Amino acid sequence: MAQHLPEATLLRIRRLGRMLNRLSAVSPLIAGRIAFRIFCTPRRLPVREEDRAFLATAQSFDFTVEGLRIRGYTWPSEDPQAREVLCLHGWESNSARWKKYIRGLQEAGFCVHAFDAPASGQSDGRMLNLLLYSRVVKQFLAGRRTPYAVVGHSLGGAAAVMSCALHNAPRPDRMVLLGVFAESARVVRDFAAILGVNETVVQTIYREIERRSGMPIGEYSVVQKAALLSEVRGFVLHDLNDEVAPVEEGRRVAGAWNALYHETRGLGHRMQDKKVVDAVVQFILG
Repeated sequence: MAQHLPEATLLRIRRLGRMLNRLSAVSPLIAGRIAFRIFCTPRRLPVREEDRAFLATAQSFDFTVEGLRIRGYTWPSEDPQAREVLCLHGWESNSARWKKYIRGLQEAGFCVHAFDAPASGQSDGRMLNLLLYSRVVKQFLAGRRTPYAVVGHSLGGAAAVMSCALHNAPRPDRMVLLGVFAESARVVRDFAAILGVNETVVQTIYREIERRSGMPIGEYSVVQKAALLSEVRGFVLHDLNDEVAPVEEGRRVAGAWNALYHETRGLGHRMQDKKVVDAVVQFILG
């Protein structure tokens, strides 16, 4: 990811990394906590006007999780008994990223839900991580009809898996993962490499995760948790040129889950091509 950052941004990040390295020699605990907060703080990117216009076509609502107001959206079907689909966006994104998918799913007769994750879109918060996201998914589903399918991109896909396997959220009949990562530990190490921090800081980030959640970083293995969802029909899509999550990770998740797997080329991490949208809709219909 470092090669995609502006030079000035990368220089600031590396200066911060050097500061954390020095701090870790004096107080590893404090260095780890600071690094964890940085790791969990996405940029809140502005929602584009065209995306605001699309979101305005939904029935919007708010719900609260751990003191955070979360903005949700529903695109209803004309059939009140229509099957429901929940879409979960990834890091530094919002519900409008599903525009093409929502239109395809609506045309196929589904009722579609989405929400902006904490610190994203129109939702409250400053921090986002896999554990928090998966708890928000569980809270969203509480008291609702279990969706027929869940579609998740990147971090949203990991949250879909964790909400079911770790938090016992209601399990859908089908689940689609787009550009998902296999191991949370790898994501932390990629972040550490961009920051330029040493192994002491990496290990203190792991310890901070365990302190906050009561579980070691290994418990956030998407590939291990996906293997527990044998009764959920899975579909994993990954691009050969994914610059965020290596394609091998999608292959591993699909293999452990015994899920249907589709590999694309030249689409990168975002997976917004019409052929991908059509494949997802057809899988959910099938």
